[in-house]
Amino acid sequence: MSEKTRKDGLMKINPDVSRRDFLRLSGLAGAGVLLAACGTPPAPGSEADTSAPAAEAPAGGEAAAPAVAVADVPREKTLVLMFGGNQGQFTDVGLGNPYATGATHQIGSAALWEPLYFYSAFADEYIPWLAESYSYNDDFTELTINIRSGVEWSDGTPFTANDVAFTINMLMKNGSDPDAAKIRNSTEVSKWVKEAVAVDDATAKITFNDPRPRFMFSHLSSKYDTGIYLVPEHIYKDVEDPSAYQGWDVEAGLPLCTGPYKITAWTPQQKFIDIRDDWWAVKTGFVAEMPTVERILMLPTADETTMAQMVINNELDSLLDLRATTIKQVVEQNPAIITHTGKDLPLGYMDWWPTSFWFNCDEGPFADKNVRWAVSYTIDREQMLQVALEGSGILTQLPFPQYPGLEPFFEAAKPLLEKYNTNEHNLDKAAERMAAAGYEKDGEGFWVKDGERISDIIGG
Repeated sequence: MSEKTRKDGLMKINPDVSRRDFLRLSGLAGAGVLLAACGTPPAPGSEADTSAPAAEAPAGGEAAAPAVAVADVPREKTLVLMFGGNQGQFTDVGLGNPYATGATHQIGSAALWEPLYFYSAFADEYIPWLAESYSYNDDFTELTINIRSGVEWSDGTPFTANDVAFTINMLMKNGSDPDAAKIRNSTEVSKWVKEAVAVDDATAKITFNDPRPRFMFSHLSSKYDTGIYLVPEHIYKDVEDPSAYQGWDVEAGLPLCTGPYKITAWTPQQKFIDIRDDWWAVKTGFVAEMPTVERILMLPTADETTMAQMVINNELDSLLDLRATTIKQVVEQNPAIITHTGKDLPLGYMDWWPTSFWFNCDEGPFADKNVRWAVSYTIDREQMLQVALEGSGILTQLPFPQYPGLEPFFEAAKPLLEKYNTNEHNLDKAAERMAAAGYEKDGEGFWVKDGERISDIIGG
């Protein structure tokens, strides 16, 4: 199994990289490129527009919030990211509600929406945030969550256990309604959760239909880009259809979030996420100071050549994503650019989403484990790694990366992996497995059974 390394981590801090190097790289310590209008570069392939960005109405539903002038922010206080979009444009303009149909979590949501807990895969650390602690009963059918004191929504309303219970109940209602347009996480929540209540402002209790020991981690914590978005009850209680509610209005301060940033302008070409000066975490002393970055500017993904040139020219601080050959050229042409592994292979970080084949094991030829093993033996993973990825990756014997938190599972699987080498390339063994499954080669060298070749569609 070949594990590629993602390249959207070009600018993130590596333990071997000094803070000075990181700041130089990200543009936070250098002049960089002057940004049009408010320290902002024009969208790739367009002429600079020095007017304040105007929000466009998304297709269908209510119109997006009207445009407002955005404040000037110095380049050294601006983090420019190029993520997401389609054909050079954002397609979710005006969807400040994370549960709206068409909304995406991949263009700055983490700066706005905070979870009960964060999980860092690199540090293997579970970090309490909006919650102070949690506990399960003995059979894992009841989860009690203790909410941190002093947390506030961006309008100053206290964040309480009522918001947690309301969000879970909203998902349950949506998931159990056969006529509702389904919102994220609603299907499984409606099946798993029996009841969600606020015992008091500081205590939420969730009761499950059967044991759910991982629910706190899998659904109420933020890791990578997963987890339930907690919403303010005092806003969403009046929302009839959470899939249709857009929830972005600059003048009304929407969307309400608990994070240190707010959306101040949004067009198909740019999304401005600016610092706000009343973040609860600083007010309560939970965090010592406000983030140094005053503006996060999101730009939609461009073509590979454009992205490479922009990052070489210090017009971008991080992007998603570049191929191995391109990254090699980029780090060679700009000495300020680093990756998670500095300037060394694998030129990136260990991907949490390894390149894998997933089979339908219930029917068809792949229901036979011999055929699945034959496919596995046929793949030369090392060659894929060196040729396709130019060495910018590692191999993993299990269908997940060897992060610190997953090391115990690799250790536990060692005896089985010694017996069943999942990365072995062996065409003779592949042929033996196909023969064991009842296949033989036809005149053109294809495996056939009962006169039929294996024909299937690979989705990517």
